[in-house]
Amino acid sequence: MKRTTPIDTIMIHCTATPPRREVSVAELNRWHEAARFEPYVDPKTGIKTYAGYHLLVHLDGSYERIRPDDQRGQHCPQSNMNNRAVSICYVGGVDNNNKPCDTRTEAQKRTLLTLVRTMRGRYPKAQIVGHRDYAPKACPSFDAKKEYSAI
Repeated sequence: MKRTTPIDTIMIHCTATPPRREVSVAELNRWHEAARFEPYVDPKTGIKTYAGYHLLVHLDGSYERIRPDDQRGQHCPQSNMNNRAVSICYVGGVDNNNKPCDTRTEAQKRTLLTLVRTMRGRYPKAQIVGHRDYAPKACPSFDAKKEYSAI
C-alpha cells in the first residue's frame, strides 16, 4: 500500500537471530506472513511480499531490496511508523542464548553505514533511529541514534 505521509524516519532493525545464522528474504517472508503482516503486492507481477522491511543486510554485507520506499512498511506500528519510516534490517541481533547482542559483522556495519547515508541523502530531514526507540524491544541491539548521529 502506498504511503499517505512523507518519510521522516530511517529505522534500523535486526532479525533477532544468532551470530552466523543467515536469513533469506524468503524465510523472513514466511515469518511475516505467519504474523499476518500486510503484504506489498508488486504491480507488475502480482506477487505478494509479506516481509515488512524495505532493505535486508546479509552477514556478508550484501543487501536486498524487499519493498520500494514509496510503499508502507510493516515493521513498527507504534506512532504510525509504518507509514512514516523507511526500514533497514540486518541479519542477527541476538547471541547464542537468544539475548540481545550487537552481532553485526564488519561487512554489515559498512553496508549499513552506506545505506543510512544513502537514505539520508534521499530524505535529508529524516531522523535516524532504532526500532527500540519506538517499541519496548532491544532491536536492533545497538544504539542506532547515537551511532549514526553525525550523518
